[in-house]
Amino acid sequence: MEKSVSFENEWLWQSPPGDADHHLLDAQPARRVMAGGGAAPSMKMSDVFLLIGMSILLGGLIMHLWVTPTSLEGDANSKEGGASMLKSDSINFKLNAINASTFTVVVYDEADKEVFSTDGLLSEGEDAEILFKAEEAGFYTYNVVFETGQGEVLVDVDRNTKIDFLPYPIGAACILFGLYKRGLEDDGAIDAELED
Repeated sequence: MEKSVSFENEWLWQSPPGDADHHLLDAQPARRVMAGGGAAPSMKMSDVFLLIGMSILLGGLIMHLWVTPTSLEGDANSKEGGASMLKSDSINFKLNAINASTFTVVVYDEADKEVFSTDGLLSEGEDAEILFKAEEAGFYTYNVVFETGQGEVLVDVDRNTKIDFLPYPIGAACILFGLYKRGLEDDGAIDAELED
């Protein structure tokens, strides 16, 4: 026979049939309460927009600033990657030689056809910057190899449409709207207090 006991927070504790070796908690609260027995006010719309805006801005900053060069030496002497690009977008390869090195940079299109290739010799501590510009939209893959010596490479994709900067105005707009909503909410709260 099932027995049920009602607690103060109105959760139901049920005893299962006698052949069961454990108890089950029937999670069907009669009212909404926090687990600790307290209650939390609903989040204001202004706070929601402020949180979204700051998250978007922070994500944009991380996307642009958190870029580290890759070390190429020994068995790990190459770096491969790819990017979906529009016409006139570009890939910028920044090379730095730790010692006297020879390098090769090759770019392939979607059909795995070589569309760009260059090589060179770098002396110790010398830098080189190589730019590839897409003549048509598509997915391009690249391969950077330090054939001799060792060095570092930093690959940066530059969007001609500047679409990668889009998070900044969106985040700023959310923050401004959140501040505007907060001003309206504060004015409403002041009016309510004056009426009381």
